[in-house]
Amino acid sequence: MFDLHWRISALFVAFGLLLAVGVSVSVGFGQVMITHPVWEQILRSTTQHYIAGSTGNTPVPLPTQGAYKGWHLKSGAALPADMPPYLATLPAGFYSEQDLDRFDEHDYAALVTPVADGRVVTVIDMTDIETLQNKVGIGGLVFVLVNLALVGATLLWLHGSLRKPARALAQRMEALDPEQPSQRLSVDYPQAELHDIAVQANRHLERVERFIERERSLLDQASHEFRTPVAVISGAVDVLAKQALPAQANGPLERIRGTVDNLTETMAALLYLSREPDGNTRVETTRVDLILQELMQDHEHLLAFKPARFVLVECVSLCVDAPEAMVRIVIANLLRNAAENTQKGDVTVSLTPQRLRVSDSGEGFDAVEAARSYSAALQTSMKPGGGRGLGLFLTKRICERFKWSLAISSAVSKGSVVEIRF
Repeated sequence: MFDLHWRISALFVAFGLLLAVGVSVSVGFGQVMITHPVWEQILRSTTQHYIAGSTGNTPVPLPTQGAYKGWHLKSGAALPADMPPYLATLPAGFYSEQDLDRFDEHDYAALVTPVADGRVVTVIDMTDIETLQNKVGIGGLVFVLVNLALVGATLLWLHGSLRKPARALAQRMEALDPEQPSQRLSVDYPQAELHDIAVQANRHLERVERFIERERSLLDQASHEFRTPVAVISGAVDVLAKQALPAQANGPLERIRGTVDNLTETMAALLYLSREPDGNTRVETTRVDLILQELMQDHEHLLAFKPARFVLVECVSLCVDAPEAMVRIVIANLLRNAAENTQKGDVTVSLTPQRLRVSDSGEGFDAVEAARSYSAALQTSMKPGGGRGLGLFLTKRICERFKWSLAISSAVSKGSVVEIRF
């Protein structure tokens, strides 16, 4: 797709070429006029008029002055003094100025007509017309060159005053870092159009920042409001755990405790992700291998009533620069999703240098269909039973924050494989 600059340039080039062709055609028509058959017709007409009149009582003289001249050359008579000698040697017929260019500096169109006592030579001096035609041709060439120079200068002006500033504005917009607030574009453009674009872009950036600030404030307030009831529930669970309760109550209490812990981690992750990265904050280091083994034990209950199990095929010592809570959320979501999708078989987990791999033997999914339903999954993630969407969303956001590579591959009836490269 061609941009506006190239379209305007193409129009100017086409205009210049059309102008050059027009001037060239005009100059060509001037040359055609010099060699036009009308000159032969004039010479033949006047010559026949002279020959016809010479037999009457009042002979018609041939012209001897001006551009049109004629001579009646009788056999054996001397040549007239004003007649170019080479004209007397020409055989009978018509000669254009191109045929006689080689004889002298004059440009003649000549007609040699034989008569009873000799021959009649009539000429039209085309020198002035040829000189004028040459001047017109040179003037046309100069005109074309000047116009082509103006077209080139206009294109250079367009490139310097429109294309380069527009490209610079685009590069400045591309250089804006969405993670850095209070960034604005320079509006010091002499072109009113680019100035208006930069001003409107800055206003849009301001509106986006205000929107993000409102969303972040709402998220902070909601998270703080949730902390109190979550703390109350967690305290109540601790109190109940110390009471002499029936054995049937242990299962529900553990589910309540696990749900409270998951909700606490989710709120912590949302609060962490809502804040912009601070380069001055001390970097926290986390042992991935220790957390992986711990979380695999914590999630074994998800496979307790299935012919399935977790299998740790490899686990090396690995440290990453990230808070422990973030690492826990990512690994827990991967293990939970793999366990929920596996009805029988193994959930294979491996931790190698710089890579965590979780492979299940579930039904898998079609990648195209998953892409279509991902947005719907996020919209229903807060509904009962819809937590997978939020978990996947948090996992993706955490990986983006710490520049980890998240890859998901799946095949129907063959299971899924999730890899994270730290």
